[in-house]
Amino acid sequence: MTTPETPSAPRRRLRYFLISAAAFAVTVAIFYAEEDWRGWRAMEKCKHELAAQGVSLDWASQIPAAVPDNENVFGVPEISNWFVRKGMDWENDLTPKFHNPAWDSKERTIVAHLMIGLPGTTPPAGFVGLALGDKNARAEMVRLLKETIGPVAIDPSGLYYTKEPPGEIRPVQIYLQCQNQPGEKVLKGFLPRAIVSDDSDYFEGLQAQTAGDGSYNVTIRTPMTAAEFLKLNEELEPVFALIRNALQRPYARIGGDYNSGPSEISIPNYVMLRTVSQRLSAMARCHLLLGHPEKALGDLTLIRDMCRRLLEENKPMTLVSAMINVALSGLYVRTIADGLGSQAWQDPQLAALEDQLKQINLLSQVQLAVGGERFSLCYHLSTDTPGQFFKLTYGGFSGGSTNAWSVLKEQTEIWIQSSLIPRGWLRQNLVTGANFFGNVVASMDPASKIILPNDLEGTYRQFDEIFSHWSPYTFAANIFIPNFERAFKTTARNQASVNQGRIVCALERFRLAHGEYPETLAALVPQLVDAIPHDVIGGQPPHYRRNADGTFLLYSIGWSQKDHGGRTGDPNDFNNGQTNCDMVWPEK
Repeated sequence: MTTPETPSAPRRRLRYFLISAAAFAVTVAIFYAEEDWRGWRAMEKCKHELAAQGVSLDWASQIPAAVPDNENVFGVPEISNWFVRKGMDWENDLTPKFHNPAWDSKERTIVAHLMIGLPGTTPPAGFVGLALGDKNARAEMVRLLKETIGPVAIDPSGLYYTKEPPGEIRPVQIYLQCQNQPGEKVLKGFLPRAIVSDDSDYFEGLQAQTAGDGSYNVTIRTPMTAAEFLKLNEELEPVFALIRNALQRPYARIGGDYNSGPSEISIPNYVMLRTVSQRLSAMARCHLLLGHPEKALGDLTLIRDMCRRLLEENKPMTLVSAMINVALSGLYVRTIADGLGSQAWQDPQLAALEDQLKQINLLSQVQLAVGGERFSLCYHLSTDTPGQFFKLTYGGFSGGSTNAWSVLKEQTEIWIQSSLIPRGWLRQNLVTGANFFGNVVASMDPASKIILPNDLEGTYRQFDEIFSHWSPYTFAANIFIPNFERAFKTTARNQASVNQGRIVCALERFRLAHGEYPETLAALVPQLVDAIPHDVIGGQPPHYRRNADGTFLLYSIGWSQKDHGGRTGDPNDFNNGQTNCDMVWPEK
């Protein structure tokens, strides 16, 4: 009788291994299938809930309809070339035309003759005495130098233009009393950082050059006059005329591949839009300085029309487009404020500007952009494979490193994450992101032009808790979600300036008609403004007071939602500078 052969130990181990491997593979397959199913179910539930609220996450719903080229602003070849970004290059053949030769000036103009006065000496006749140790001396010197230079028009790029030719500047005579002869470092530290504004510090470049006998000549780079600057810009008139004509077309749609998703669409050339707008703002200020408010209105109208047609009407709206629109609208309002401060506007221009300001609703554009960010996130999380998603993520956040080790590390991480993460996790992240963006959208009311800081901050507190620990259902959304608080604060500040600009245009029209500002804003309604715009924060009426010297104080409450009595803060400080102050006209 033959005895059955017993399997050897290696064969038994191999069989156990194969069985274990098969069981593990089945378990993994079940895990991935279940996670993919759970993600798909959560995504579909989210879509149905949003659809019941009238919100579609279908990218196709965001694709603008095709329009005929001959009716499209961007159908004009020059507009497409100038104001649509080509690849990663922001410059084009329009860029050299906007070079300002004032930046290249090496000439210097004497604005002050500075004599050093040691103990026991007295100022000569015609000299203004200042003490080196006096804390108010520098401010007084700035005042004297401003009087010497005379009225100026400030260019947003950091230049300024004088009303009178630099050759007619008569240097102020300053007698600087010191305990001992100051060295070059001490004297340089005493000179003001800038005369006109901090932004023009680079151009002004105050210098003290020895003139003998212990005295110095204080010089600035020779500024261009407003008339010279406007003459220089006559060469740009064909460009401006072409833009004006193109903006008359009924549609504004950038051409491109919309069907391949939000990451593939062409975007406006923000740098060129800013460059052209800054030049128009500078021209408007020069026209105001020279007493031509009707020409300044034409410059500002073109800025406003470019924002409206090239940014606001071009869809889908992105967050960057919305914030560029916010920034350029702020530039537009500050230029209006410059003319209001010098009382250069007349009634016809003020009425036209008030009408333009009335049409600006920055909140609606930012809300559209937040919705656009939600579409972009949901599109990628619903259609991308994990590999595609992480390639997009790393491409956007790695900084484009060319270091071989960094690239290898990045690609390895992409491969590991792409290989291990179930697609269902991305869809779960879609739900998290959609809910977050929905809460952010709800924190502003464009119809009423109101932002709700408590709602926005509550949303961030809620999701900060969610994102405080790693979860397969939140990690991807956390990567893509921006911090909207700074964007919302800037939007609130600039929309408040727009609203205040409307009021101040009406106040100035009242002053022109009656010789003084009114006691209350109620006197402006309805002859000069149909209604007084309310505060962006809180929705209450703005605060107005006519001062004893004939001026006025106008302000709105800020992000803190408290009345600080018209206290100003640094508009660039997005922490204490914006939360512990009011939004006061004009923005400093």
